[in-house]
Amino acid sequence: MAALACTALLLSSGCSPSFSDGFRLTGREEGEDVLSPCELAQQSATQTDSESTSDLTSQLRLFAAQRAQNDWLNVAQYCSGRFAEGTFASALAGYRAYLLSGQQETALSPHSSIAQDGLNLHELADQGLAASEIQQTQSSAIALAEDRSAFALEILAAKNNNDTYLLSLSDNQKSVAQIFVSLHPDAADPREKVYSVGNLLEHTQTITDPSTGLSAPTSSVVLMNAARAEVMAMTSNSDGKAGAGLSETGSSSSAQASAEATSREKALRRVAELATLRVYQALKLGYPAFEGALFTS
Repeated sequence: MAALACTALLLSSGCSPSFSDGFRLTGREEGEDVLSPCELAQQSATQTDSESTSDLTSQLRLFAAQRAQNDWLNVAQYCSGRFAEGTFASALAGYRAYLLSGQQETALSPHSSIAQDGLNLHELADQGLAASEIQQTQSSAIALAEDRSAFALEILAAKNNNDTYLLSLSDNQKSVAQIFVSLHPDAADPREKVYSVGNLLEHTQTITDPSTGLSAPTSSVVLMNAARAEVMAMTSNSDGKAGAGLSETGSSSSAQASAEATSREKALRRVAELATLRVYQALKLGYPAFEGALFTS
């Protein structure tokens, strides 16, 4: 009953365990009984995700789905090697909440500070995204993914009676691409501006997603491909783990190492939020909403 009460009051900060507080585990010695931020995130995400698909009332399942959306983002942020899982699971939980709310957007719906209009570089840095917190290769890959998707959506909008929603998504992605290019102004601009559209022109309504073999609305596949590219940009390090690489500075103090780790986590969070938003938008456009369609190798 306590767990259900906590779910019902998920918007109250006193209900969930704090990442800084942790909690004691029976049988562990002092110093070994506090879960790490990653362990806390995984535990909470697993519980709330399960509750969101249980036989609880629809209102409690809605609360659980909203909580799971944030919990999975915490997994992406804090758990090395689970960036992709946390990102895609967050989007799926957010879409589940969207359906449970009667297809209504709420203040807790997936969103991205990077994708908001009017943010300058200083404001982005305050939110955890600056040149020192994300590698140039990563920012270039994300910029290219957003720009390619924006171009495709603009073409699809024109082929669908100038669909205003697709046009707005395209404009937003162009703005986001510019943000990531501006993080490293001395690097070559990765955007190609014009991309091959032959396949799009032949499949303006539905298309087979080459990553899964599933048929889905073309616009949704375009957004999913952008999200996958963004996730890959953050997980393609040689060790296969997610990380926003800072410049190498040799040996460092524990305080400096802690500050660098915090910077990496902040950058991971911002990119996870962006990719989650793109997946969520793809799901709303009709992309298949089940784990097998999202969690591809």
